[in-house]
Amino acid sequence: MFKTSIFFLAISFLIFVPTISYQEQNAGSVEVTIKNENGDRVTPDLLSVKVYQDFASVPLKEITSIPNNPFTVDSLPLGHRYKFEVYMNSMYGDVAFVDLQKSQDKVEVIIKNPGGMRLSVFYGDGETPLTNADVWIKSFDGKSWGYSGTDKDGQTLRVWLYPTMKDADYYYAEVSLGPDLKYVQTPVKLLPNVAQELKVVTKWPIIVDKLITIEVYNTTNTKVGKSDGEFIAQLYDGKKNKLADSLVSDKGLAGFAKLKVGTYALHIKSKSPDGQLITVASKKITISGPESVFKIYLHNPELNSEYLNCNCVAFRLDDIQDYFLNGAQIDILNVFAQKQSSLTIGIIANVFGDDPKLMSLIKDMIANGNFDLEIANHSWTHRIMPALTKDQQADDFAKSNKKIHNVLGVTPTTFIPPENLYNDDTIALLKQNNFTQISSHTSTSKAPLFQKSSLYYFPAATQTSILDRQEANWKVQSIDKVLDGINESLFNYGYAVVMMHPHEFSTYSDGVYQNKVNQTQVQQLGLLIDKIKSQGLKIVTIDEISSFDKPVPQKQPTASMPKEPLTCNCVAFRMDNVQDFYLNDVQNAAISKFSEKNTPLTISVIGQFFGSDPKAVNLIKEKIQSGTPLRIANRGWEYVDHAVYDKEKQAASIKKTNDKIFQILQVKPATFAPPMDSFNKETIEAANQNKIRYFSASIARDPPPYTDPLKHVPSTTLFANLIDDDPFYAGTIPEKALAKIKLNIRQNGYAVISLQSQDFAVRDEKSSKNEVDSSKLQFLDVTLDVLKSNGISVVTLDEIPSILENKSLVIPDQIKDNADSWSQGKLSDSDFTKDLEYLVEQKILQIPNSQTDAEQKIPSWIKATASWWVDGKIGNADFVKGIQYLIDNGIMRI
Repeated sequence: MFKTSIFFLAISFLIFVPTISYQEQNAGSVEVTIKNENGDRVTPDLLSVKVYQDFASVPLKEITSIPNNPFTVDSLPLGHRYKFEVYMNSMYGDVAFVDLQKSQDKVEVIIKNPGGMRLSVFYGDGETPLTNADVWIKSFDGKSWGYSGTDKDGQTLRVWLYPTMKDADYYYAEVSLGPDLKYVQTPVKLLPNVAQELKVVTKWPIIVDKLITIEVYNTTNTKVGKSDGEFIAQLYDGKKNKLADSLVSDKGLAGFAKLKVGTYALHIKSKSPDGQLITVASKKITISGPESVFKIYLHNPELNSEYLNCNCVAFRLDDIQDYFLNGAQIDILNVFAQKQSSLTIGIIANVFGDDPKLMSLIKDMIANGNFDLEIANHSWTHRIMPALTKDQQADDFAKSNKKIHNVLGVTPTTFIPPENLYNDDTIALLKQNNFTQISSHTSTSKAPLFQKSSLYYFPAATQTSILDRQEANWKVQSIDKVLDGINESLFNYGYAVVMMHPHEFSTYSDGVYQNKVNQTQVQQLGLLIDKIKSQGLKIVTIDEISSFDKPVPQKQPTASMPKEPLTCNCVAFRMDNVQDFYLNDVQNAAISKFSEKNTPLTISVIGQFFGSDPKAVNLIKEKIQSGTPLRIANRGWEYVDHAVYDKEKQAASIKKTNDKIFQILQVKPATFAPPMDSFNKETIEAANQNKIRYFSASIARDPPPYTDPLKHVPSTTLFANLIDDDPFYAGTIPEKALAKIKLNIRQNGYAVISLQSQDFAVRDEKSSKNEVDSSKLQFLDVTLDVLKSNGISVVTLDEIPSILENKSLVIPDQIKDNADSWSQGKLSDSDFTKDLEYLVEQKILQIPNSQTDAEQKIPSWIKATASWWVDGKIGNADFVKGIQYLIDNGIMRI
């Protein structure tokens, strides 16, 4: 079916106002129910009703905003006959009469069932399909009721709308190849209960036979000449594919022939002395047949474009509210903060302000100003604006802006209409209430030409996911698909707005979205931001777009891809929430799988719930005593968000857990993995106070850089995400899992996979059972083998910082060769000390101020350390730490 809107409601309650009041004395009310012929009630958003009294030709009431079906019309004077005339999709439906003699009455209006239409769109020859065109279906009053793109056969999706019962009623189809290239087919009549096939033959030729001439001007009235240099004209499509080029002659002319109808980006490039082509002027031109000469100006860019040209992208996160999928909301905000990229968030005010996690984060981001965060109004209760009267809309804006200001100290100037729908009343009220931007979607309202205004229209033209209304979930779009939409919007409008919401960044199971973050999608978002920046595009907030109101010459992107972090080419597995009794058979099976394959594993233990289950405790003791590479991490005393505790209580939780683990396992954890991956600065201080060395939350909650004393090794993905059959990865599920892990390593330098017992348990409809799901355990087995066969090391979590430090510290091979000779007695102490002096000069080693120049012989046992380093048993950083320790303690002098 056609997309009639992009959004659906993301909150679990609404405030409906089913009664439309008109206060009069001696009046009654009529409850109106409107149904299709098949007995289904009609969606109220499509309805409008005119109420006539007796034989009047002018309506007593016109009701254009109907909140529910049935609905009540009251304050109708008694003793009169009323006619209720019903319209759907602006088309006449039917009529019903009520002779109102009592205070309450009812009426039911039965209207015809909808009819369907699918369009097949062709070029002017009537045979060649017109592909990749945008098609809007509109009623005679200009309202848009459906949208679809055309496929390879020129066909749209089928839309079901109410039939045209009167001669004056009709629809029309608007076919577009861009903002400047439209064709209208009118009238379109629609029958009930029939799936019609309609053929649309546009006026456009397949190929424009005329020579397209480009005139290149040096001034407003003088073309470029030979003395101005060498120029070339190039044509690109909306996806930045170069289609043709033509040398600019000494008379300032270039030409193109045999072009398809469409809109193109024209770039004039000059040749630099070193042969590089530099863009000096750009213009968008539309070729459809009639016009064949286009002028472009090198030094007057304002003459080349009627469009905004900010060369920028704004991200819009809708449906911000308390608690609902707040994990995804928080992680998305953190990604933009980590990437230092601007973001606009749309707040549903009636359900905002009581979630401490969300409030704390947003307030901190506003106060700290680490990145540009714009607060937008997304309505009071997410009711669509056309379903509200003008007074109700005014009340909505007043209440929502007041609430947002009271909570955050910010008054929004950008409005994001629920489901991207609004009407003329909305626009009038936005202007009255000092809003300066509205952002809907191009599928519901096309972007107008940019011009100075008190209210700017910046609709989203692409999105990170699309709602599948039949399956009631969101289908994620690939990065390439989103980038195509961004480039097309930049091409058409000079800017792009990307729409997001928390659903596509949350896990979906059992037919509902869970408050559990889909880390794969969060990582994909980070990669999308990197790719946008690599194209030389600015990421801005919606309210910043209008500041780019003067066209400027486009420049070729000069930004390089973000520098990839140093990589250990390694992965660690962190098994969380290890505890007594709960899924203990499954828990033991997973731990045993790592032991069986002699593969390192870090387990995080919940202190209060560990130590009484012989089955769980004895297995872990056995693995530790047998030398299995198993590390124990501290998960806190209780599985409670530690950020709600003060520093003292957090420190007590960590200490109590460490003491208990040592009492039971004779191991003192050096790693703290905060419950729910949630923490604050007091958590870091409490961990440091307890001599914790490694800190492991999640990369979304704990992005780099890190400035505290702890070594941060956050999880980068969930095991549950690895086993998902994501549609934008190719291959088998294990191959997709490998690709996700490699992406983690490329983005962060390493991968840490968080897993839990539930990941390997058989599930019924409501919960996990203490029974191993052999297929998932087998998937783990295969994944470990795949990692090994691809040369990716599996390490314990606390090994990662040391590996990265060793790789980051570069020591010349000559020094290692000399260390080898010295360890074998082939090089004197004084000669080897000269090599160490080089490390001092490079500030790799530090010399204490108190050190004297007295000569001292280097202890011979230190040669063993050098030998281990040469043999690769310890890394560069470990060798340097060893030498530095000897220097600091006066054992060695340089």
